[in-house]
Amino acid sequence: MFEIEKIKKLNETEYQIYNFLMAHVADVSKMTIRELAQMTHVSAATIVRFCRHLGFAGFSELKFHMMQASEFEPSIESYYANFLELNSFLKGLTGTKFQKKLSQACQIIESCDYSVFMGIGTSGALAKYGYRYFNNVGIQSSVITDPYFPIVGNGYKNACMIVLSVSGETEEIIEQLAKLKKNCVKIISITNDEEGTISKMSDLNFSYYMIDEFASTKSIKLTTQLPVLALIEILAHHVKITK
Repeated sequence: MFEIEKIKKLNETEYQIYNFLMAHVADVSKMTIRELAQMTHVSAATIVRFCRHLGFAGFSELKFHMMQASEFEPSIESYYANFLELNSFLKGLTGTKFQKKLSQACQIIESCDYSVFMGIGTSGALAKYGYRYFNNVGIQSSVITDPYFPIVGNGYKNACMIVLSVSGETEEIIEQLAKLKKNCVKIISITNDEEGTISKMSDLNFSYYMIDEFASTKSIKLTTQLPVLALIEILAHHVKITK
């Protein structure tokens, strides 16, 4: 619908407008510039600049282009439900908010003797990947994928637990974290929602806010874990390794 090269040059605020438009293509024709500004929490002037950055004289021309394009171009969401959310997440990795949190996470990991990845199910598979990736770059790490793995005495003292959980409400993980917190263990969690129990128990949380997807049985979650992989690899490459 828009030129990729122009989309890549949008700033964070403009990308927020872009994501809203792509998620509400059918409604754009009925909107005024003030309504769009209100919905996206920006000024009308910002909308105008956004339109010009995409090569249009103003909002009216952009609306006309979108209405024409939508008549023969299938919605991008029909290809992949999480496309817009994933794009927004990846775009946010260059923002100052994420960079500040990344710096804090690295400081936590660097202050500990070693890292321990923890997760069960699909998150357990990703925990194994994280453990291997960290060790590959020279960061001493281990992994726990058994929810009933015994925490004995002062076990994992001065360790950094990197906890993976889509829901942030995995009971077995919460029980383990309650024991670990007594040993003053540092906890970094990666979840889909920052409001979950695991997120709140953590010293630092990364949330990725993807749409929950399910298998045909509805009992198995298929929520994309691409953001988790990205976060694991970014952390690994930013932690300062001391010999």
